[in-house]
Amino acid sequence: MLLRRLLALSLVAFALAACSESAPTVGEAKDFAEVCSKANDGRRVAVDGYLHLPQSFTGDESVVLRLYETNDFGGTPIGVQIKLGAQANQVEPVPTHYSNGDLKVHLSDGQLVKFGTPVKVSGKVYFPLVDQDFDCGLENPLLEVAN
Repeated sequence: MLLRRLLALSLVAFALAACSESAPTVGEAKDFAEVCSKANDGRRVAVDGYLHLPQSFTGDESVVLRLYETNDFGGTPIGVQIKLGAQANQVEPVPTHYSNGDLKVHLSDGQLVKFGTPVKVSGKVYFPLVDQDFDCGLENPLLEVAN
């Protein structure tokens, strides 16, 4: 029962945040290992990495991608809450049965990049209320080509 309430509250909080979301901006550059520091909670940071689809997800409006430091996709990722769509800073919808080869992301300049392309993600750091395979996430992302 408590888990359901936490999940419901999380969804309501996310919906309210999405309604009041401002245009994404560039965050303060951080090393990958520093991003999930509690000192960054609520701050906009920027980090380089490689995006990966989750094993599964439901919904047709957004998905939490996983951002890994290297292209071997090892270690603990950072979550990236991103809208599904064909506009800047969105991920193209994927088929019901997908693989990472289906991942296509629109950068802030409109450029479409495929799975395996290094990206710089700026976003507001948050810490999930329920256990995830990532320690923290980034919301309202700004996506750019990594340097």
